[in-house]
Amino acid sequence: MPIASSLTPESRFIALFVGPKHSGKTVAACSWMSEDEKKRLKIEDIDGRIRGLLGAPWINRNRIDYDYFAPRVTGNDKVFFERVNQDLDALLTDIGNHRCPYETLVVDSLTFFARNLILDAIPLTHAQNKGTKFGTMEIAGPQDYNFEITGIGGLMAYLKSLPINIICTAHIEDKWDKPRDDKNERMQYADSIIVGEKLSLRPKVENAVAGTFDHIFRFHRKIVSGQEKFFVEYISDIACTSFPDLKPGIFDITGQNFRTFTLNLIANKGILKK
Repeated sequence: MPIASSLTPESRFIALFVGPKHSGKTVAACSWMSEDEKKRLKIEDIDGRIRGLLGAPWINRNRIDYDYFAPRVTGNDKVFFERVNQDLDALLTDIGNHRCPYETLVVDSLTFFARNLILDAIPLTHAQNKGTKFGTMEIAGPQDYNFEITGIGGLMAYLKSLPINIICTAHIEDKWDKPRDDKNERMQYADSIIVGEKLSLRPKVENAVAGTFDHIFRFHRKIVSGQEKFFVEYISDIACTSFPDLKPGIFDITGQNFRTFTLNLIANKGILKK
């Protein structure tokens, strides 16, 4: 039986990388490989944006495998969710037979995973006359959203059962609420304002997702003096971490291997070496 004193930052890594589109989440996730050339990384590409790796020459693409899971595939009788499950089942079988080459699995992204579940559900519920239709457009209803939350919950449980590093990505959006007065009470009749950020998921789905991970890292992309720059936050309103030596702040990770950068930061007690 393992003891807690044996835990290190290099131990099993379970993290959610969040940020808007083009903020560097996928590239950062694909850096989470050890120096062991025999170990590989697998991407479950849900967004269809695997080509973002082409802009990161420091990523060893020779050690990365991927499968793209389109929402619908012509001529394939298996819906999106079944195809993902089939791939994960094969991975679990390989792990059980001690022939799995992967040390890290990346699910990119949960935002599109949830949307694809709704697309899977609508034809099923509408076939049972349990849906609404406007013109030729079939509209999602309560049963479809139940399908979505059940599918997301199943995915989270499955990922936690895999004895390898797990990294998922998700998009974020502004969180709106009423302003508060000097007694910290909501001003019911005031216009809503932006009060923070949230995952680009329905609240029930967001809660099911966020509680799964040891770490949530927030990524940024900015244009600085005419140059594209990428940044990360380890601790913020939305970001958090189980690593004690990572501190609040915005860190420039432009052109750097993110795993190496993070482990070096931990080794140096959160202080950047110049």
